[in-house]
Amino acid sequence: MRTTTTFVVFTACFATACLGEVGGSRKAATTRGESGTETSCTKLEKDVTIRSSGDLTGLPKTGCYDIYGKLTLQGSVITSLVGLGGLNSVNELDLDHTSLTTIDSKRPIGIYGKLTVTGNAKLTNLKQLSFETASTGILIDGNAALTTLDPFELDDPRLEEVDGDLAITGNAALSSIPLKNLTKVTGAVTISGNTLVKTADLSKLATTGHVELADNPKLTSLTGLAATTINGDFAIRNNAALTTLGTMSALYRVTGNLTIDNNAALANLAAFTTSLKFVDQTLAVTNNPNLSDLGALKHLQLVGAIAITNNANLVICRAMEIDRCVQHPTAAVITSNKDTSCNWQCN
Repeated sequence: MRTTTTFVVFTACFATACLGEVGGSRKAATTRGESGTETSCTKLEKDVTIRSSGDLTGLPKTGCYDIYGKLTLQGSVITSLVGLGGLNSVNELDLDHTSLTTIDSKRPIGIYGKLTVTGNAKLTNLKQLSFETASTGILIDGNAALTTLDPFELDDPRLEEVDGDLAITGNAALSSIPLKNLTKVTGAVTISGNTLVKTADLSKLATTGHVELADNPKLTSLTGLAATTINGDFAIRNNAALTTLGTMSALYRVTGNLTIDNNAALANLAAFTTSLKFVDQTLAVTNNPNLSDLGALKHLQLVGAIAITNNANLVICRAMEIDRCVQHPTAAVITSNKDTSCNWQCN
């Protein structure tokens, strides 16, 4: 008969402190012994995967250490991080379907690259983690009990840049997406399937690729974006409680599609001001039953295509204004909006 042993990592660091530089270029951390002498922490230049207590044997037993590689903690037998001992920092961290409830490592863990947190059903928070430099990618997906995104809220060290994709998806207990310090994401930003999220703060995001906010049924407000250009698609879809998109007064161009679809409570698109001039592919405003105002979209200079359909409260002339006032190379599709007597104008 097969037996399953619950894995609890045992404490291995006897140092009183492990000190490292916050931010900037990565430097070796130090530890101070009982005599007061300061020595460098051990530099472990390899990837480390922990699936059982036996995998701990290659880690330093005393003092502090830095992993100049990827640390993966994988599997339901992982219930504690205590046995990582004096771990001070990693290049990458991957928490994969563990049974962790908290990040209970002896010391805070600094991250100098990618963070992946997937399928940790009992994990409630990410305290003890921090981004010491720009991240190279972030995936936080399917963590049913996760209520906070602590590393994003820190002002010291502050996460301002992700050189890769950022995805926060399918976390059923999260109530907010606090990306208040984030100014740059070179890849895609995806915030979707977070059942209880009510707010998303992207107000300082000035540089980004594809942006998608989708299937967040409790999301009521978006603080907008600081970006002048979205390098890819910009999609806001299936957010049933969303009432405001915040401010996007700097937005000048969307190089892909701009899609506003199936947001039942959204009444206006005032976030899109006269600064927005180009949508390189399709402008699609569809299936938003309370939408009555298209903001300044009629002041666009050029779009690839236009689809404005099935917005029951949108007077047809507001849609016709975009067709008549904005250059577009293909025939506009404008159907099933509020068909009433009205006038259209381009000024």
